[in-house]
Amino acid sequence: MRRLVLPLLLALWLGGCGWLSRADETSKPDGFLLHGYVSVAGAAAGTPGSACLAPSPVRDVYQGGTVRIADASGRPIAAAELAAGVLAAGGGGFDCNFAFEQRNVSSGRATYQISVGSRPAISFATKDLAEGRPAVIPVPAAAASPSPS
Repeated sequence: MRRLVLPLLLALWLGGCGWLSRADETSKPDGFLLHGYVSVAGAAAGTPGSACLAPSPVRDVYQGGTVRIADASGRPIAAAELAAGVLAAGGGGFDCNFAFEQRNVSSGRATYQISVGSRPAISFATKDLAEGRPAVIPVPAAAASPSPS
């Protein structure tokens, strides 16, 4: 009886940690948490940490807005959603920051392009993102949304 208990416990433990379901894989998963925020300058003054909205000329940055994550050639990889804006004291005024995150992003690419709304993508080194540095997308004060051509 004792001989049966140990293998059974080992199988349950390995199954619980996910190892058994990955037995056919030949490499370790390489996903990381990509996180960052869109920082809109020119927000109304207030208490840092409180809720905020982007200034009215910035119509494409809002809670629930889409953040597009693409490879170096611009091919879409994933999409994330902007969280609610949080007020932060900036260099000469206030910024409204909208956080985002995407889990299990592959570290197998050299760079990622990240964009929000109708704004051009910004390139970020995967090494920096995988090490936990945030992808910060700055939006200048009074920057109206680019108009579609």
